[in-house]
Amino acid sequence: MDILDIKSLKKVYSTGAESLTILHDLDLSIPGGMSTVITGESGSGKSTLLNLIGGLDSLDGGEIFSCGYPVHTMNEKQLTEYRRKSIGLVFQSHYLLKDFTALENIAIPARIAGKDKIKALAKAEELIEKVGLADRKEHYPSRMSGGERQRIALARALVNDPELILADEPTGNLDEKNSRIVEDILFSLVEEYGKSLLLVTHNLILAERVDRAYHLTGGVLEEK
Repeated sequence: MDILDIKSLKKVYSTGAESLTILHDLDLSIPGGMSTVITGESGSGKSTLLNLIGGLDSLDGGEIFSCGYPVHTMNEKQLTEYRRKSIGLVFQSHYLLKDFTALENIAIPARIAGKDKIKALAKAEELIEKVGLADRKEHYPSRMSGGERQRIALARALVNDPELILADEPTGNLDEKNSRIVEDILFSLVEEYGKSLLLVTHNLILAERVDRAYHLTGGVLEEK
C-alpha cells in the first residue's frame, strides 16, 4: 500500500503580472516502508514539494494522499492534526527552542499532541539515546554544536511515532564529518522504527543510500 500518492500536482507562484510554474502535473507514488530521495538544483521546487506534502503550503491543482489523508482537501485544523499524528519534519535548520534543553526540545511535539509529561520525556529519553546524545540532554542549544543540534532535531521528528519522515536538506548546514554522522543516524532511525522517508537534497552521495531516487527538473520528476 502506498503511503504517499500524488496525482497531477501543480504549484504556481505569481509575482505581479508574471507567474512561474514550479511543479507541473507531477505524479509520485511511494510504498510504505521505503526510503526515497528527490534531487534537483536549488530553485527546482524540492522544498516546495515537501511543503505541499506536509500541508505547509497550498497547491494549485492535483491531489495529495498522504498516510491515508486527502491533504489537498483539508482545512488548517485538519492539517495540523495530520502533521501531529503522521508526519515527522526535519529541516535544513534545526529550529530548536533556545530556552529549552535538548531533552525538552525533543519532547515538545509530544506535549503539544497531548501526551502527559512523564510519557513524553520517557520517549524523549529513548530517542536522545538513539542519536548518541544522552550525555547532552540537559544542555541548551547554544551549548551544542551544529551537528548535535541537528541530531536533536532528528529525534524530535520521531517523538510522536509518525508514519512518514519528510527531510529537507537535513545536512545542508553541516560540514562533511557531521553530515555523515547525521546521515547515518537518520537512516538507522528510519530502519529501526520502520518509517517511510522522503528526503530532498542536492547531495548525490546521500541520494545513493535510498531505495528509490528521482530528479526534479522543469517541474517534473524523473526516476533515476
